[in-house]
Amino acid sequence: MTYSNLVGRLASVVMLSACVPSYASVAYGPDDYYGRDSYGRGVVEIYDYSPDYYGDWRYNYRRWSPAIIYEYNGRYYPNRFRDARPLQVYRDRSEYFLPPRDRDWSRAERRFDPRRRPTEEDYRRARPRREGKDRG
Repeated sequence: MTYSNLVGRLASVVMLSACVPSYASVAYGPDDYYGRDSYGRGVVEIYDYSPDYYGDWRYNYRRWSPAIIYEYNGRYYPNRFRDARPLQVYRDRSEYFLPPRDRDWSRAERRFDPRRRPTEEDYRRARPRREGKDRG
């Protein structure tokens, strides 16, 4: 084999390897899926239940809509993605809030999925409602 044949074969191998697709591993996080602008859209804020704001749960819980949001690294997102933990909350108008901590709550509300119950950490992260603030 001559030197020119060897160089020609080596060059063809290099050119063929450039045509083969590479399989790189890329990790996508929630911020890659949900574009975030200056208003923080894409991340859901959750509030702690306040009877002054949402009303007494014994009379008002039927008009609340159960909703599933997803927690990842201490943030809450509206859509599911890998490694995010599902969390059931309630939605009233356009706000998400955690269920009441009353001991009679679990017996009265049958729409709530106990497997997606909020943790103590979720209750610590929830934003408190200012007392007496009007809804409208």
